[in-house]
Amino acid sequence: MNDDRRVVVIGSGPAGAMAAYELVRKGIPVTMLETGEDIQRGALVRIAGRNLYRHLPPMTKATGFVVTGDPETNLEYNYALGGLSNQWTGAVPRFCTEDFTAGERVHEKYRWPVTYNDLAPFYEIAERVMEVTADPSDVPSLPAGYCDYQQQLPEDWLSVRRAALKHGQGFTTMPLADGPPFLLLRRGTSFNSYSKLLAKLPREPAFKLITRAHALRLEWDGKKKKAVAAIYCDRQTMAQNRISASAFVVACGPLNSSKLLFSSECCDHPNGMGNGAGLLGKYLHDHPREWWAVDVDTPLTSLSPPAYLTRLPHASSDPLLASSWTLGAFGTVGKIKSRFGQKTNYFGVQIFGTMVPEEKHYVRLARDDKDEFGFPALEVHLSFDENVLANVIKAREHLLQLMQDAGHRGTVREIVPQLFPGTAKHYGGAARMHVSPKFGVTDGSNRLHEIPNVLVVDASCFTTGAEKNPTLTVMALAARAADRLARDLRAM
Repeated sequence: MNDDRRVVVIGSGPAGAMAAYELVRKGIPVTMLETGEDIQRGALVRIAGRNLYRHLPPMTKATGFVVTGDPETNLEYNYALGGLSNQWTGAVPRFCTEDFTAGERVHEKYRWPVTYNDLAPFYEIAERVMEVTADPSDVPSLPAGYCDYQQQLPEDWLSVRRAALKHGQGFTTMPLADGPPFLLLRRGTSFNSYSKLLAKLPREPAFKLITRAHALRLEWDGKKKKAVAAIYCDRQTMAQNRISASAFVVACGPLNSSKLLFSSECCDHPNGMGNGAGLLGKYLHDHPREWWAVDVDTPLTSLSPPAYLTRLPHASSDPLLASSWTLGAFGTVGKIKSRFGQKTNYFGVQIFGTMVPEEKHYVRLARDDKDEFGFPALEVHLSFDENVLANVIKAREHLLQLMQDAGHRGTVREIVPQLFPGTAKHYGGAARMHVSPKFGVTDGSNRLHEIPNVLVVDASCFTTGAEKNPTLTVMALAARAADRLARDLRAM
């Protein structure tokens, strides 16, 4: 195998794992750098398609960050094999066609350089390794994907579906990477990107995993006009090491990927790699999230898996402002009832809202603070504007009205305030994609406009944030970028 084609992938979360998996499958040798070491242990017991017990490992507050936006900003991370897939809920809705184009109503800078049709085959590649449970039918704003296990809504919830359709919304089973009906695992999630993707790679020179390897910067060669090596710190010895490669896939997470590029400054790129237009770190966005419970006057089957109410139609909504609703079992008694298909008079609701990404929301290197490796810490400056918060409140009112229209009058219990950045852990946009370097750090193949042998494949590349969970779209983009990279390297 031609080692001159070797690619370094940085990060073993869903994006990095998907990229590495596709590259190795296509004959490209890969070395992966992961700052963590082990999979965090949890527990998952699943019987007859329902999770009877789930224990997620704890997260830790990330170091090396300085918050200058909303002081409540949450910066918990997971430096371990599999990254945040050690803790996630497994929700894998596809983006819809309009999610990639609707932003153009605001400005051309908000139009993605990829379309739904571009991503559709790569959505399926990701879905086929995730063992998804879903309703295999399209609903408004949510295209159906590939699923291994089918699940429809309970009969008594169909009145809510009919009411939703009158508003142009879909109401369906939430697509979940929940795995087979019967599971007993020593981890908290069915899908873990290390266990499901990287551990399956053949034990041969095509793939090498280096753990406790914290990537510090990429090295630039001014004569070759490309990145030629990754410099990383061995977290056990604290020694710095260098590894050369033909290309570099950056998947450190939506904040740390920008930090790595900022830290990769050199004579030709004095403000960091990919930052010639000054866009790196800007247009940061996140999902505002809200949790609460609803009491209804008529009992309904306790939902397991949860149900998903899609956004209002793009044509009738303010551009880039939308909400989605996830409805599921609430509390210990509600969860027990859901496991046996019993009825209940209350359920839980999670709302994801969106925001218009703006330059005023950003990450950048801190002036004075340092991280544990002696590099500048990352300043995070993000807050939710009043219109973003008002959109979430409107979403709360909309669901209550929709339930009433369906014949189920509801009352909201006390709302737990979580409307500050980071509670959803869905940051994105700091190395955004765009067809033009005037509006994007990366192009439609996830490559830095200025340095094509460096790719950014995590949610940093998102041009805008849809109201949907991002993981499936992250993995589809990573698979697509890896497919194109593999073709180019094989042609060398």
